[in-house]
Order: sequence, then C-alpha cells, then structure tokens
Amino acid sequence: MGVEGEWEDVATEPEDIEEAEEGAPEAAYEEAEPRRPREPARFSRGVTRPDKSILAMLSGFGFFVAVLLLVFGVWTLGGPVYTAVTVVGLVVATLIPYLWMLDDLRVRPKRIQRTHARFMTGPLVGILAIIFFGLFSLADRRWLLLALGVTVVVITAASVSLFLYSMLWEE
Repeated sequence: MGVEGEWEDVATEPEDIEEAEEGAPEAAYEEAEPRRPREPARFSRGVTRPDKSILAMLSGFGFFVAVLLLVFGVWTLGGPVYTAVTVVGLVVATLIPYLWMLDDLRVRPKRIQRTHARFMTGPLVGILAIIFFGLFSLADRRWLLLALGVTVVVITAASVSLFLYSMLWEE
C-alpha cells in the first residue's frame, strides 16, 4: 500500500473465466468497425443575429412620423404653449430609454454608473406622467390634440429605444 497519497498499481484477476471471455469479443467488435465522420445536419438551426437594419429603419421612420405629427398636428391645433409642453415631453421621453440602457451601450459617459442611471429613470417617469397630465389639462377636451401630443411623445420614446438598440448596443 502507498503512503501519503501515492497510488499503488494493483492487478486484479477475473474471478470467473466467463467474464474474461465476454470482454474479448467486444474489443474485437469495436476494432472491426471503423468510425465514420459525422455529417453536418442538412437543416440545422444556427443561431443568427437579428437583422438590426430593419430596427434602424423603423427608428428613423418613427422620428419622421413624430416630427410630422408635431409640426402639422400639435403646432397647428395646440399653439405654442401646448407645443412647448410636448417638446419637454420629447426630451424626457428621450432620456428615459437612454438612461435605462446606458450600461449596455458602446458609447456612454463613464461618470454615470449603471445604478445611478437606472435610478434617475424613476423620477423621469414621474416627470413624464406630470407632463402627460399637463397635456391633458391644456388640451381642454380636444381629444385629437391630446392624442397627437401623447402619440408624439410615445413614438419618440420608442424610436429612441430602437435607435439605441440597433446602432449603439454592445454585444
């Protein structure tokens, strides 16, 4: 026996002759049949990256629609005060997805930490709710104007999210 963790080779003899004979044909069978190389599957499901150019196109289209609705809808129906509140909503709606996704972006300021950025989105969501209430109050039962203002803000937030994911997302 070995001392202090050393292993000793111990030979064991088969107790039965039948066990020794059973092992011999299996070894001969494995040597007789050569291994064939595996063929790649014809219809394999490869993991592919999503096509982000479509997301970038949707983002650009969203910005275009938001600007058209802002200029031809909100400005003409709501006037300068309503438009100003909507533009403040656009700024807040742009900051929320940016701060939320800040840690996953390729281009980001090093001074803002992930937890701080995500914490700042909470109050910004509250400010956006106040802005929506201001839009509701300023609309004064003009439902089309209210729908246009909210739609512009929501489309802008969605377009910013799509833009950040399609162009600046770090993989």
